[in-house]
Amino acid sequence: MAKQNKPAKQTDLENAWAHYFRGRFDEALEIFCEILDKGKDELALYGKACALFRSADFEGALADLSALIKTNSRNSAALHTRALIYGANEEYEKALKDLKKVTDLEPENGEAWCDMGGLYLVIESFGDAGICFEKSADIDKSCSCAWFGKGMVALFKKEFKKATEYLNIALKLDKKHAVAHMARAEAAFCNGQIKEAVKDIKKALSLDKDFSGKFKELLKDHDQDSDPGPDASDLDEKDIVQSDDDLESF
Repeated sequence: MAKQNKPAKQTDLENAWAHYFRGRFDEALEIFCEILDKGKDELALYGKACALFRSADFEGALADLSALIKTNSRNSAALHTRALIYGANEEYEKALKDLKKVTDLEPENGEAWCDMGGLYLVIESFGDAGICFEKSADIDKSCSCAWFGKGMVALFKKEFKKATEYLNIALKLDKKHAVAHMARAEAAFCNGQIKEAVKDIKKALSLDKDFSGKFKELLKDHDQDSDPGPDASDLDEKDIVQSDDDLESF
């Protein structure tokens, strides 16, 4: 019988990231800190910053990321993560500055383009958002987030037919994208397509039990000049859920 090689032992760093990707951020943080106690390790410091971010310690995470960027101004991973933290802190100009640096360093980073598009959406710079999502989709046409972003830009610009087309693609790529169902429902309401809208609401409810409140929030600023039919915010959850028709998957 041939001698079998033993599997390589997992390093502490690999073990820490394994915990991180399973959502065990406290355990990951502990291991990253143990590695750093033994000496300087930029990968462990980055891991520590990510774990702190996921644990909502934004201040600690920013301190570690800024230290990494000070050492290497071209550290795109640290810049990207710092941008996400700035965005979560509503420091949008700082977030955009970091993401622009990331896309300069890595022009084919579709995720960075998508995140930058999301920031532009938040600050209602829809033209810039559209450019970012278009670039992301060009880089990876299978990225549902890019098509969702394009759909949201069209929705905010009240281009409801175009929004539906883009959201159809996003949902074809990711059938469990609850927020895309929410957005497509609003586009349908705005076009007076109540039956189609209710189908999307039902689907979103099946994917996200907190959807009812989110949907009302999404529609609170709905344009009163359009004629979407019944006010969607008045729909009770029981009215949405009860139907003789089965949910149709896209």
